[in-house]
Amino acid sequence: MKGKIGAAIITCKRQQFFEKCVNSLPPVDKLVVVNDGDAYSNSVYPSKVTELIQHTRSKSVGLSKNEALRYLMQNDITYLFLIEDDMLIKRQDIFEAYIKAGAKSGIQHLNFSQHGAANKKPDGSKNPREVIDYGDGVEIGLYPNGVGSFSFYHKGIIKNVGYIDEHFSGNSWDHISHTLSIIEKGLHPPFWWFADLANSEEYIDEQGTVDTTSVIRKSEEWMRNMQIGAGWFKHKHRFYPTQMPDTPKEKVLMILETLQKNFSRDFSLL
Repeated sequence: MKGKIGAAIITCKRQQFFEKCVNSLPPVDKLVVVNDGDAYSNSVYPSKVTELIQHTRSKSVGLSKNEALRYLMQNDITYLFLIEDDMLIKRQDIFEAYIKAGAKSGIQHLNFSQHGAANKKPDGSKNPREVIDYGDGVEIGLYPNGVGSFSFYHKGIIKNVGYIDEHFSGNSWDHISHTLSIIEKGLHPPFWWFADLANSEEYIDEQGTVDTTSVIRKSEEWMRNMQIGAGWFKHKHRFYPTQMPDTPKEKVLMILETLQKNFSRDFSLL
C-alpha cells in the first residue's frame, strides 16, 4: 500500500481500557496517544507508540482528536484512524478493511456504528437502515445514528473540510457536526444515513458499556454540555441535531452512486 496508515488513541482516566486497546492494535506507520486525563505510568506505552501528547488539564474529546489529526496530517499520513480508549480491535486487518471499503464505495469517512445501543435492536443485534453490496467483499451499512468511538478519514476529507469544531463543550455533538460538515461538502451519505462497514462488529468490540464506564458522561455536567452543544449545532447547521431532516432512500441511493463515481479508486493501486 503506497499511502501511510496512522492511528490515534484518545484516552482519559481509563488506564486499564487504554492498555487493552493499544495492545490490540496492529502496527501502523504512526501511532499517537492523546491522554486528556491524569498521566499513566510510562510502562503502559508500548514501543509502537510514536508520539504521546499528555495534557496537564482536561481539554475535551474534540480538541484532543484535533491534536491527533494534526499530528497525523503533519506526518503525511494518508489514512487516519481515531480510536477512543474503550475500543478493542479483534482483527489485525481492520485498517485495510476500512481503507478498502472507502476505496470501493467512494465513502472516505466511516464511523464504527456498533458502540453502545444507538444502532442496535432491543436484542442487541445491529439495525441498519440499508446495506449496500459493492462487490469484492465490501458491504456498507447505513445507520440512523453517528457514533464517534472509531472513525476513519482519508486525508482528503480533512484537507477539504478541516478539523473538528472546538466550540462544542465537552463531548457534545462535535463529531456529529464534523460528519455533517463532510456531508455538506458532498463527501458522505446524508444525515441519518451514517456509513460503516456492514460487518464492523467482526473487527471491533467495545469494553464495558457507554453509560457505566465513560468518564465524560457525568449526569448534570454531561447533560448541560449536550444542551449547550445542541444550541451551537443549530447555530451552525440551522437545525438541532435531533431535528435534522431525513432524506428519502431513493435520493440516498443516487448520492451513493455519485460518491462511488467521483471518489472510488482501484484498491490495487493504493
